Amino acid sequence: MSNFLNPENSVMQFLARVCDYLILNVVFILSCIPIFTVGAALSALYTVSFKMIRKEDGYVLKRYFKAFCANFKQGTILWLICLILFFFLQYDGLIIGSMGGSMGQILSILFYTIILVLAAMFLYLWPILAYFVCTTKQVMKNALYMCLGHLPWTALLLLYFGLVWFIMTRSTLTLGIVMAVSMAGGFSLTAWITGKIFLKIFARYQPETSQTEEQQE
Repeated sequence: MSNFLNPENSVMQFLARVCDYLILNVVFILSCIPIFTVGAALSALYTVSFKMIRKEDGYVLKRYFKAFCANFKQGTILWLICLILFFFLQYDGLIIGSMGGSMGQILSILFYTIILVLAAMFLYLWPILAYFVCTTKQVMKNALYMCLGHLPWTALLLLYFGLVWFIMTRSTLTLGIVMAVSMAGGFSLTAWITGKIFLKIFARYQPETSQTEEQQE
């Protein structure tokens, strides 16, 4: 029994890690409530996830709020840009959707291609902000470069989130299930799954451009 309760026991370490991810999920949800803080919350979520994936010791809440504050300005700017683009593209989509003929079809193909690229960029923005030290403009440029430069990984990421979206929009029941899973730990689980992919991608770039431990601790 004493061996089971030993902090060095693999079972206890696993349970401690699960608790850390549950805490991370809760604090992420709470910090997203003001809506305009979603960008900073996403970057903080990935900052902590990266460290947990690398099995670095530390307090989840302390790391989260330090990363949240450090990336608040850039995260908020990027999030507001994303919201503006969303409403702009939604309006454009209505106009293009009302167009008929071959021109309407061509514009529709072009429109959805742009949507796909922007969706991929959106997925890369927050991990890049969490991992690298760069300006807001550089974050967007790097997101575009990486999502196009690592197409197999990008396709896998889009497939994962596309599958979640497909399940969520099937019915009220599936929507409720996805929301329940997300509230229980789905956000931190997603950050863990996708975080492993992003760390593989980022490992190909020069380490001196990444954030040092002193900056994030």
